[in-house]
Amino acid sequence: MKNVETNGEKSSGRFSCGGGILVISAVMFLYKTGEAMLDATTRPFLIRAVCYEVHKTIHSENKTACSDLDRFPVLEDEVQTQSGYYLIYYRLLLNIPAIFLSMFCGSYSDTHGRKIPILLPCFGSLLAAMMYMTSNMLIEYRVPMILGGSALQGMFGKSSLITMAANSTVFDLSETKNRTRNFGRLMATMFFGATLGALMSGVFQDLLDINAAFIGIVSLFVVAISLILIFVSGDTKKTDKSDTADSDKGSSCEVFTAGHIKETIAVITKTRSDNNRSKLISLIIVALMIHLCKVGEMDIKLMFLTRSPLSWPKSWFGYFLSVESAVMGLCLFLLIPLFSKKIKLSDVTIVVIGLLSMLAKVIFLGFSSTSWMVFVSIGLGAFIGMVPSTLRSLLSKTLKEDEAGKVFSILSCGETILKSLGSLIFVNIYSATAHIFHGIAFFAEAFIIVTMLVVILIMYRQLRRFQTSMDRLSITVSVDDKGKTVSHKETQPAVDHRPAPDNPVFCITVENAK
Repeated sequence: MKNVETNGEKSSGRFSCGGGILVISAVMFLYKTGEAMLDATTRPFLIRAVCYEVHKTIHSENKTACSDLDRFPVLEDEVQTQSGYYLIYYRLLLNIPAIFLSMFCGSYSDTHGRKIPILLPCFGSLLAAMMYMTSNMLIEYRVPMILGGSALQGMFGKSSLITMAANSTVFDLSETKNRTRNFGRLMATMFFGATLGALMSGVFQDLLDINAAFIGIVSLFVVAISLILIFVSGDTKKTDKSDTADSDKGSSCEVFTAGHIKETIAVITKTRSDNNRSKLISLIIVALMIHLCKVGEMDIKLMFLTRSPLSWPKSWFGYFLSVESAVMGLCLFLLIPLFSKKIKLSDVTIVVIGLLSMLAKVIFLGFSSTSWMVFVSIGLGAFIGMVPSTLRSLLSKTLKEDEAGKVFSILSCGETILKSLGSLIFVNIYSATAHIFHGIAFFAEAFIIVTMLVVILIMYRQLRRFQTSMDRLSITVSVDDKGKTVSHKETQPAVDHRPAPDNPVFCITVENAK
């Protein structure tokens, strides 16, 4: 027996200790900043490109008409109609390829490492930004080049793939008792990145021009790729399976094999001890339903805030979203360590707090009739960001060491699908009921939240006991004759009913690898 001091992170090659969490957080901050800038810049750019396409066929005025559509009602109506179709194509090309790639790469990363799934979306977004910038100089081909750029982003995985890889990396590098804090910090950096990206897009376009915005976006992705190439080792996550059967094969050629899909599906269908399968499936469903509410609320807020009695200018909506993301990110960054480490609240308790915060926000927002009430709702919903990060922490505690990529890929794919479904459901509810009362769509969201809260409360005691059992871990470290670590296995014990110990116990066994 050997005493080992730990700060809550596990070593894995060059990606080790707290430095690994810091690197992946920095990469995700840069990626989310660039992605938010790219999205906020490209959507209005696409509408302008569509205007130039329509202009050639129905209008004879000079091209400045596309910069002042209010003066040309016929052209404006046609542009709005055509832009709606192209925005749908844009979203489909962004999301559908990313879903399929994530399903393959989740299982792949569990055996061959997280580096490629982290790198691909950054590289794809870099190529897309360069294509968008080039299209600005080729007016005749602008629309197809924008759609081609969105297809490139999707084929390289977009946020669906990199989010899966980042969550899996946090799982790899965190001891069980510190995962809540580390998932919270990762989510906070993503909120901050989304906030900064949306603001920077407006600043670049207002003070400079759209090409300057694209150059800024390219620079962010270049820095992110450099960090990955320098600091992320190719073996950040390898199980015994990859070290034996697959050691002589080209790992990059094995991404698109049917076995990865089968393994991903099997991870949620196979029998698990201590009722862990029902916990896993229930937590995935809760996480996806909360995401459904989140994306649906985003669209109905735009219509709600720009409609009477509030009648906000559309520019205010961007500032509102920035403030909202910043507040949630700040609460995550400051309060998750306080709740989980100092006050020692259980993960499931933090989830309940977050759901109550979300419920209070949407109900208050549904009754809001003045701008100050809308901004008060931001404060009421400050704890919402704790829900997805803590649910991921709870999910990770039901998994074996070689299952994180598979489960997080299922979660990422589900969230990507729900981006479209959530908008469809809530926008239709709002459109059908806004003339009766503007808050009905928010109350429909509140109903889903209450349902998920009931599910969590039913499982409350069971999840608390489960987390308590995770405070006692058995860790086996195998070393070679030179003292180099060759494997690191963390055994999760069966659920017990004993109270949590004041000081978590780690049973460390060092073996000599032959």
